[in-house]
Amino acid sequence: MSSTPPSNAMSLDTSLALLNEIVEQLPQDRPVSQAPSARELEKVLDLRLSNEGASTEQLKEAAQAYLNYNPDVSQTNFFKLLYSGLNAPAVLGDWVTSISNATMHTYQVGPVATLMELELIRQWNALVGYDPDKSDGVMVSGGSQANLIGMLLARHKIAPEAKTKGLQGKTLVAYVSDQAHYSGLKAANVLGIGSDNLIAVKSDAQGRMDPVELDAQIAKSLQLGHTPFFIGLTAGTTVVGAYDPVKACSDVAKKHNIWLHIDGAWGAPVLFSQQHKHLLADAHLADSVAWDAHKLMNVPITAAVILVKEAGLLKDTCSGGGGEYLFHADENADFNLGERSIQCGRRADALKVWMSWKAIGNQGFSDKIDHLFACKAHCLEGIESNPNLTLLAPAVYLNVLFRYQSDENLTEEQLRSLNIAISKEMKAAGHYIDYAQYKGQTGIRLILANGLCKTTEIDAMLAKCNSVGAQLVADRAF
Repeated sequence: MSSTPPSNAMSLDTSLALLNEIVEQLPQDRPVSQAPSARELEKVLDLRLSNEGASTEQLKEAAQAYLNYNPDVSQTNFFKLLYSGLNAPAVLGDWVTSISNATMHTYQVGPVATLMELELIRQWNALVGYDPDKSDGVMVSGGSQANLIGMLLARHKIAPEAKTKGLQGKTLVAYVSDQAHYSGLKAANVLGIGSDNLIAVKSDAQGRMDPVELDAQIAKSLQLGHTPFFIGLTAGTTVVGAYDPVKACSDVAKKHNIWLHIDGAWGAPVLFSQQHKHLLADAHLADSVAWDAHKLMNVPITAAVILVKEAGLLKDTCSGGGGEYLFHADENADFNLGERSIQCGRRADALKVWMSWKAIGNQGFSDKIDHLFACKAHCLEGIESNPNLTLLAPAVYLNVLFRYQSDENLTEEQLRSLNIAISKEMKAAGHYIDYAQYKGQTGIRLILANGLCKTTEIDAMLAKCNSVGAQLVADRAF
């Protein structure tokens, strides 16, 4: 009995032709964001899947709708998230990766990508200050997974038997700043540490972890008979871009023999800049570092890395299984990166990062960062010169948290409502910003991540913010 194999909906040539056509037809002046509410968009789009396949034209329309309604993160007025812009060499790498569809568990099925990833790790480790010949790393899906592995490494270091026997009644305690990313809570949950055993250490007025308070919290844990095992610092906090003091916290970590990790998902790329790398000058004191390439390096999501000072520890911690059919003991065994990873199937994200880095070099990233710092300084001058705008936190990195605060005698709750309303009006007017809360105060959070940003656009954004705020106050429309 014979059967006919199913055919694909379209050929690769057709897909490439359609992609080119769709990109060419994108309006040059489209809004940075134009999606309605989820309920409204559901009514506009036909997203139903059915028994019969669709036509090429229907697929084209779906792709056009996707690009039409998704925020255009390539625009310089997209100030909302910790990434923006368009990185053409990285996009090329992403397309080639998709066509090849390589996985990264063994050298055999991802030879070029494996060597690229190893070179990236060497370069990243060198920037951090690790010895490239004695350190290690592996690319991961994002900062959340990198932070998870950082905590897993710490657990393995203090309690290696947990890999096979579990925690056996031990209460392990981890410490992060009260400004840390929520991925710490997720990691504590996944690893069986328990979110109640993740201590949020008080931060100072600049949003940095307080080393004295860290030491005090560790002392409390020890008095309870618990085992401190992980300190997670942040380089570039999500809201205000603060850098935790690495040297002072490293002294505390060494005093108590605790693993020190840095979540540098957003802030670690500052190490490219000779002018500004002092913000993370002591990174080499950490045992591990998380770094997102899909944030300030502007590589298409997702691409990140966990960097480890001690070579071999990743494999000791993460390996297990697969030797019968996958991880063969052949001449390429040392190049099988899958044993360093908690994933099996792992996309070859190295290519898009390598393409981007190869295209502009370290100097290209340095120039971008220095330009954005100059834009930040200009923004701060604009805020400080406007009596209606108030900075809510020091802007040491590329986050600017400010708010509209007129002479009106408004309560904190009214100021919160006002600035949320300003953010929504600004988005509709083509300036995609967002709001955030910091130490009880709500303001407008501006993220500078697009290397094409111009000071004139910042001036226009601040002027619009001022006029929208004044109108909302006059109309009491908040």
